[in-house]
Amino acid sequence: MKKNIRILDIAQKAGVSIGTVDRVLHQRGEVSEETREKILKIISDFNYRPNILASSLASKKVITIASLTPSAPDKDSFWSKPQDGIEKAVSQLGHYGIRLQPYHFKMENTATFTQEANKILESVPDGVLLAPWAKREALKFTRELDQRGIPYVFIDSTLKESNPISFIVQDSVQSGYLAAKLIDYGITQKSNIVIVHVTKDLQNANHLLLREKGFLDYLETVTGKMHRIIKIPSNEKEIADKLLGCLAEVKSIDAVFVTNSKVHLVAGFFDQFDHRPNIIGYDLISKNIDLLESGKIDFLLNQKPESQGFVATHLLFDHIVRKEKVKSANYTSIDIITRENIEYYSSI
Repeated sequence: MKKNIRILDIAQKAGVSIGTVDRVLHQRGEVSEETREKILKIISDFNYRPNILASSLASKKVITIASLTPSAPDKDSFWSKPQDGIEKAVSQLGHYGIRLQPYHFKMENTATFTQEANKILESVPDGVLLAPWAKREALKFTRELDQRGIPYVFIDSTLKESNPISFIVQDSVQSGYLAAKLIDYGITQKSNIVIVHVTKDLQNANHLLLREKGFLDYLETVTGKMHRIIKIPSNEKEIADKLLGCLAEVKSIDAVFVTNSKVHLVAGFFDQFDHRPNIIGYDLISKNIDLLESGKIDFLLNQKPESQGFVATHLLFDHIVRKEKVKSANYTSIDIITRENIEYYSSI
């Protein structure tokens, strides 16, 4: 059989026109079931894959991908990194006619999620890359995408109630479980452990709650130690006051688990005291790296946010342009970063 099979070869083999083969390939127009099955068998026998570059260039069609992620205040903040990955992937795929329309919402104001989501619906993109950080608003948005037949891929977290074609995330429960195991190595029985959620609306931040669940699962089912667990949900402005209140109540804090990239806010708080607890948090932003290198943070769990944005874009591309069935569940590694290995670590 020919290695470089063409539509013309398939048409000649089937005894039909090129147009008939094209209609079968793109699932459009009227073709008898007998002819369709005959063409599909030939396609399968020849292991035919269309030359998407040639067809894209010939059609000059623009494929628009919309991304909806939290706004990043600066290039060092966590949410700039998935966007960097998205933009890198789009630049590589630009010659296929892929274009990006980025949209951003404010994490402290979920109404902005709905505002930006409505703009995306009005623009009618071919696909959407979505960080479903605000659960209630994201569910409403994805239901509308489902009704309109617009495919979408989740980044950073996922929602079991939605129907993305794929998602790429870190396993939040498992990462919380690992965090508890690391913490447990450095504390004694009956320690005071604080779980800190730095967010405005914890009940709407599903992945943070899942990290907490994994953390508690380990402590409750594996260690057999009797620890005191204190949970502190807080926004950035109130975190110092809440930690002071916690210290006034329990007198000492032995370990702290911060469920997101805001761990530097907590680590910095303990500069005023002689005793420093064991501290673990997430993500390689420069503020966290500085505190890790100085010994004020013990561990950082990294979830490769740049890679998430990059891979998610390619998944959506494969679905829209290549017409391929993509893997629905994609998990990033749970990387443990310490002051000893940070110099040699690549987050790509």
